[in-house]
Amino acid sequence: MDWTSLPVDILNEFMVRLVVVDWITFGAVCKAWKRAADTASSLRLRPKAEPPWLMFPADGDTPQHLAVADVFSLSDGRRRSITLPAPPIQSRVWIGSANGWVVTADGECELHLLNPISGVQRSLPSITTTGYFDALPRTEGGKARRATFLEPVEMSAEDIQSSRLLKAVPLFDPSSGKYSIMMMHNPQNKLVFAREGDPKWVPLRAQYRYEDVIVYHGRFCTVTIEGLVQTWEHDNSTMTFNPKSIAPQLMEPEENGIPLYFKKYLAESPDGNLILIWREHYSERCDESDSDDDVSIEREEDEDDYNISCCCEEIEELEPDPTIRFQVFVLDKHPIGSEWREVHDFGGASIFIGCNSATFFSSGEIPGLAADCIYFTDNSLSFVWESKELERDIGVFDMKDKMVKPMPILAEHIKSWPPPIWVTPSMT
Repeated sequence: MDWTSLPVDILNEFMVRLVVVDWITFGAVCKAWKRAADTASSLRLRPKAEPPWLMFPADGDTPQHLAVADVFSLSDGRRRSITLPAPPIQSRVWIGSANGWVVTADGECELHLLNPISGVQRSLPSITTTGYFDALPRTEGGKARRATFLEPVEMSAEDIQSSRLLKAVPLFDPSSGKYSIMMMHNPQNKLVFAREGDPKWVPLRAQYRYEDVIVYHGRFCTVTIEGLVQTWEHDNSTMTFNPKSIAPQLMEPEENGIPLYFKKYLAESPDGNLILIWREHYSERCDESDSDDDVSIEREEDEDDYNISCCCEEIEELEPDPTIRFQVFVLDKHPIGSEWREVHDFGGASIFIGCNSATFFSSGEIPGLAADCIYFTDNSLSFVWESKELERDIGVFDMKDKMVKPMPILAEHIKSWPPPIWVTPSMT
């Protein structure tokens, strides 16, 4: 059979059943298939949906001057290399991803919006325009200065890159084809905003310290360290954003009179509900002032679960600080108000969290993708910066048995700088 003579509509039926990598290579087979690929793109057909890739720098054999990243796909368990626009990926950190786009900061603290599949890269306003930083080029002896009401503190561009840029989330406007970005940064977990083409970041005036930002129902949605959830509405007349509380505040519990602090994430569930996730690390259960508190995560020798068993006196010797548990809440809306309700499954789906915007995916579509699980990566650049040679805090939390398990990925892939990030592959 001559496969090159198949009608274009038949070839397009093949293409929509391919994942993005195979979609790209499809057009390279022959001229007829290239025409079919061009037709599919013009008709706005898209590859088959797949879980986020885990993206990390290429292995040590890659020259430092090349911008090459590796990705690990849970769809087929394969590792691939992709070429990115300059500068080299080893000189960047990524501080967020959503809908196939990654926000990066290079060695000079210049910010970019990058699609690693298409290679498209767009410049974002300089970090110096936030009003908090005066970043200097990384020349010999170059410093960066933090501008606040306090006495300015000198810091290197490297310090800004590793510990001052917390998370950035792009929002795509289909009517204009342009992006806007909301970014959290230190000091004090503040927010700034910019649209594509803006010359500078606009600080958002708020009294709170923020912990996560996502796009929810087409708007930016944030959660504070204190557990307050807000959406941000743009006032076209004043060109400002105004926060609006949309959920009751959910506070962490206390143990022995000591408040516990959990890292918080927001997500939109597959059925459109707002999800709040608490992430608990080992150290949060180990208060050095109370040596009677022990933490143990059991493991059978023939199972894949982590085995961490030590008392709190040894916490300084335990690095990195592993994740031990998650709690998940869904916002139930009622005619007279709303309330948070703890849930213990995702209805068969799984979620991917870290520096990315939390992303759900139906586990039934991919063999080997566990249902009702949380696939997680590191979410603290400053901690990883101090511990680059240690294994990353990466794993899978099973909501049914409440156990943390290793992720199906080779160990050498998870000792890297910058730390891995989930990226949903997209060609647009």
